[in-house]
Amino acid sequence: MKKILLLSCVLWLGLLSAQSDNNAAILDAVDERLDEIWTEANVPGISLSIVFPDGTTETLTRGYADIEKGIEMSSDTKMLGGSTGKVFYSVVALQLIGEGKIKLDEPIYNAMSDYPWFSQIPNAKQLTVRSLMRHETGIPRYVFSETFQEDVTVDVNKKWKPEELLSYIFDSEPLFDVGTDFAYSDTNYIILGMLIEKVTGNSLYDEVQTRVLDKAGLKNVVPQTGRSFQKIAQGYNAPDDSFFPGLQFDKEGKSNYNLQFEWAGGGLVITTHDLAILGKKIYEGQMFDNSLLNEYFKGIDAGRLGGEWGLGVHIRETPDGMVYGHSGFMPGYITNMLYFPKYSFGICYQINTSDRARTGILRQLPTISGTIVKAMEQ
Repeated sequence: MKKILLLSCVLWLGLLSAQSDNNAAILDAVDERLDEIWTEANVPGISLSIVFPDGTTETLTRGYADIEKGIEMSSDTKMLGGSTGKVFYSVVALQLIGEGKIKLDEPIYNAMSDYPWFSQIPNAKQLTVRSLMRHETGIPRYVFSETFQEDVTVDVNKKWKPEELLSYIFDSEPLFDVGTDFAYSDTNYIILGMLIEKVTGNSLYDEVQTRVLDKAGLKNVVPQTGRSFQKIAQGYNAPDDSFFPGLQFDKEGKSNYNLQFEWAGGGLVITTHDLAILGKKIYEGQMFDNSLLNEYFKGIDAGRLGGEWGLGVHIRETPDGMVYGHSGFMPGYITNMLYFPKYSFGICYQINTSDRARTGILRQLPTISGTIVKAMEQ
């Protein structure tokens, strides 16, 4: 028996060593490819994390988190994650569905109708959790309201209530009937976030902490609840950025308006390391009841975005096979998280600029996955 145990230990250590050697070879190949990309890049900085099939995660960086202060990008540099925050809230919703606390396909009107303004939301009586998570509600995006984009800078310390955000689309004409088309809208997740808080009796961020961050062992994700954050990269957006007023952090590290407004539409400050880990755990069925995975990946045509949209996941084909993931935008920051189920690895990258004149690198960063696949197959 002792000989059998000893042999098993030797074999196990051998497998670990082989996996470690393979990971190192992949990392070297990616490092070399990133060097090639960086020589042509016109961006302040890059953070790129790889989560290997065995769950090991490595982060590579280039450039600066803050050019003016001479601060280099590092593995613990945080950036605004934009819409990738929806990935976290999707996990919370799916756990609640698994627990029977919310229903995927029942109208939410009865649960929300005690809010006197709820009937002013387009298609209010037909909304379901599925339609919110798959962006098939026909509800416009409040962030595209010109009035909102003006108002967000009027009181830079204003703490926005969810219903105040929703008020910008009250009584609007729906884009289409529920379930008949796709139109990505942050507004859907503001409603979903309110439903989560109503059902649980807790804040959305508290639910994320216990149900997502603690469960996945993530240490570098923080709620976007104010104007300053530790170890955050300066974002560099175009002077004529029309999506929001130019977002900048001043010398004291304060943003020029309150980023708390984003809430369930995104609302998290992240590292590529933690988002890469979470993606792998979600898509491999470790974050909610496995019986819901089929529903999670059941998508609808994502229109001009390509591929399909599931319950908080973008699903599409690439030269390296099927990919699951989510992207995010905030002025000065672009995030993309990708997972390749055929090979059981994921990548996440962020750049700290959204200036279109400087974001050509986004056509090159996805080729990192091909580098990984080639190194794995050698």
